[in-house]
Amino acid sequence: MHATDFNRKRAFVFPQGAKTGAKYFETAKLLESSHAWLGASTSSIADFPTLLKLKTPTWTQDQLKEAIEAVVKQKMRFTQASARYGIPKGTLYDNILGKSKRMAVLEEAGLTPSEEAAVLEFCCDVSLSPYNRRTKKSLQSVLYFVEKLRRTRDPEFMFTGLSGFRWWWAFCKKHNIVSLYYENNGSMNIMNNTI
Repeated sequence: MHATDFNRKRAFVFPQGAKTGAKYFETAKLLESSHAWLGASTSSIADFPTLLKLKTPTWTQDQLKEAIEAVVKQKMRFTQASARYGIPKGTLYDNILGKSKRMAVLEEAGLTPSEEAAVLEFCCDVSLSPYNRRTKKSLQSVLYFVEKLRRTRDPEFMFTGLSGFRWWWAFCKKHNIVSLYYENNGSMNIMNNTI
């Protein structure tokens, strides 16, 4: 295709003329190569100058902290905390699990394959039911078991901050475990969905 054919087609698509069409074409290419359009609505893409304006969050930092605590302490699932506090689920995931390399925490914990098998047995009783991938164990009991197991090799090993929850989330993903435990108002409840 010759450049004149391309300009003719552009002039047909953009009745204002080929030069105006080239401007829109270049802007569209720039917009396409940016990441801003991924979460944008079609109306904001059409009016690209407003594309980079960010919405002010409708929640406070205190609400975010409460939601994170509710998820990490197994009082709510991500979906429940998102709905209750009006915080997007993605925001909760990013603040609790980190924005990238969420599975890397497994390597940081440094469990051997036999230790991972022991944790899987502790959680899911796989020796009795090999395909069972559900657990009613609390996060606290699992982390205590892992720390005790891991301290045989490293007496200083300990989960700190969010690292325990992050490890448990990644371990569940790796082994397709569904956690059925969550705490609500101090009493144990069983839920039918994943954490």
